[in-house]
Parts: sequence; structure tokens; C-alpha cells
Amino acid sequence: MKRLSLLMCSLLLSVNSFAADLTVTDAYIRATPPHTANSAAYLRLLNNTDKDIKLISVESDLSERVELHNHINENGMMKMRQVDSILIEGNGFVDLEPGGYHIMFLGLRGDLLEGQIIKLTLNFENSESMSFYTAVKKINTAHSN
Repeated sequence: MKRLSLLMCSLLLSVNSFAADLTVTDAYIRATPPHTANSAAYLRLLNNTDKDIKLISVESDLSERVELHNHINENGMMKMRQVDSILIEGNGFVDLEPGGYHIMFLGLRGDLLEGQIIKLTLNFENSESMSFYTAVKKINTAHSN
């Protein structure tokens, strides 16, 4: 119950408004096994305006580098690639999720344990930024068909 309360609290903290133009929801960072070098963050970006908004970078003290990534199908193989930006169309949303767009942490400075609360700062093309806190969450990688 304590974990659930902590997770709910962190999700409430992760809901933030960027001058009422942009909302971040459902944010979390993937927990890692010991001594893992990389991890990822996932979230939903909701654009509450009729103008397109571009996410161009993310800042965090978690790792040596933070990059925006996407998965692409290249000759039948799914490959992860860095992207320069992520477009959130006017009055639309973009889900950063496993298998699609996501925030990649490269060169982690420590293990990411379930329940940790981490600060992220999103930077946008219009020189605005948004900071929020989100939880590290353990993800079940088993898939059922």
C-alpha cells in the first residue's frame, strides 16, 4: 500500500502545466537491474493549443547523456535511433512509450530503484522548459499473446 501511495503521489507531481499550453501525464522511468548502463523514460505529452510544439531535449542528473529516441523498422529489423525533436501537434498528444518515442538515459550514474523520485526538465523549440518529478517504476517485460 505504501508503494501505491508513493506512486500515486509521484504521478500527481508529474502532472504539470507548461504555461497552460502543454501537459505531461503518465510519466515514469524504467527501473534497472544492478550495474545497468542505460534506461528510458516514458510519458504522454498533451498539447492544449492549436500550435505545434517541438520537444528538442531533456535534462537530468541521472546519466552522462540524455537523448530523444524512436524505434524504426529498417529492413524488417526494429532499431532504436536518436531523433532531433518530437513534434506534438496542436490540440494533439504524443505518447513516449516502449517501442516508440522515448527519453533515453545513457551512462547511468547509479542503479535506478523502484520508488525513487527523479527530476526531469523538458526543453522546447520555443526556448521554454518544463521541470517535473516522476517515479522510477519496475516494468514487467514478459509478454502474453
